[in-house]
Amino acid sequence: MLVVIAIIGILIALLLPAVQAAREAARATQCTNNLKQIGVALHNYHSAHKSFPPGGIDYGWCSWSGSDGNHPEWCSEMVMNKNGLLKLLPYLEQQPLYDQFDHEQRAANMMKGNNCSSCGLPNDAQGIAAGNPPSVSGNAAVMATRLEVFSCPSDTGDPFLSSTSTHYGIESGSGYKGAKTNYDFSASSSFKCNDWKRHNPRTRRMFGENSRTRIADVGDGTSCTVAVCETCYDVWNGRCPPWGYRGWVMVGIDLGTYGINRWEWPPYLPYPRRGRLRSWAHSGSLHPGGAHFCFADGSVHFLMETTDLVLLRAYSTMAGKETVQTP
Repeated sequence: MLVVIAIIGILIALLLPAVQAAREAARATQCTNNLKQIGVALHNYHSAHKSFPPGGIDYGWCSWSGSDGNHPEWCSEMVMNKNGLLKLLPYLEQQPLYDQFDHEQRAANMMKGNNCSSCGLPNDAQGIAAGNPPSVSGNAAVMATRLEVFSCPSDTGDPFLSSTSTHYGIESGSGYKGAKTNYDFSASSSFKCNDWKRHNPRTRRMFGENSRTRIADVGDGTSCTVAVCETCYDVWNGRCPPWGYRGWVMVGIDLGTYGINRWEWPPYLPYPRRGRLRSWAHSGSLHPGGAHFCFADGSVHFLMETTDLVLLRAYSTMAGKETVQTP
C-alpha cells in the first residue's frame, strides 16, 4: 500500500507541472485573443472616423509648465476623465453598454480643487467638471462594469479599484468600484497637460490625452509600432488603469521607458513580488517571462522581459525612424 501511494504521489508530481502549463497556455491564448479583438476594433474605429481613438479625453488633473498659467491648449477647459478604450465599445460588441454612457458627462470625478487636491494645478488651469457626478449621471455604473475583453485570465489580482479613493476611484463614497483593464494604450508616462500634442514627433507614442493619430502618422510602420500594452491589476506606486476613465497619472503604458515586468520596489521597501508592478505606466503580466502587445497593424506578439530597452523604445515610437524588424 505504501509503495502504491508513493508511486501515485510521484505521478501526480510529474503530471501537475504539465497540467499547469496546459492551463497557462489556454489563458495565454485567451489573452492574445483579447488583444486581437482590440486591434481589430482600433482599425474599425479608424475606418469610421479616419483616425484612431484618443488615448484619453480631457483629464483635468494634469500638470502644466509655464509662468502665467494661461495655456488652454495644454490644460483641459472641461474635465471629462475618459479613457479612450470607452470609444472602442461599439466595435467590441458592447454597443448597449456604450449607449448607457452619457457622453456629455464626465466618466470620473478627479480634478484639482475637487478630488485631486495634490495635483498641483493653478486655479486658472483647473478646468470645469462636466455636468453631474458619475453616480448621478449613471456613468458610474458603466465604469464599474467588468468586461472580459479587457481582462487577462492569468491575472489573479483584484479586478476593481477602491470605491473610496479620491485620486483613482470613480467617485469617492459612491460605492462604485472602477473596473480595471489589463490592456491600455501605448503612451508617454508624462502627466503634463495634453502632453501628446506637445511631444517631439520623433519620440511620440501612438496615444495620449486628446491624441488623434492616423495610420499615415505611423511613419515607422504599423508592424513595428506598439499600440496597446498588457499590464497588471496590482501596482505599487499608482494604480492599474480602469478601462473607462483616467484617474491620477493613469496616462497609458510607457513600454519604451520602463520595459517589461519591473517587479523591484524602491530601495526603502523590501521584497519585490511577481505580479505587482513597481509603478504606473509600467507594462507586465503574470505570463511566464514577458507580456503580450498589440501592434498598430493589429498583430499580437509576446515580448520577453529580457528584451533590450533600446528595441522596446524603438517599438514604442511611431515616427522615430529607427530600423527594427517585426517581432
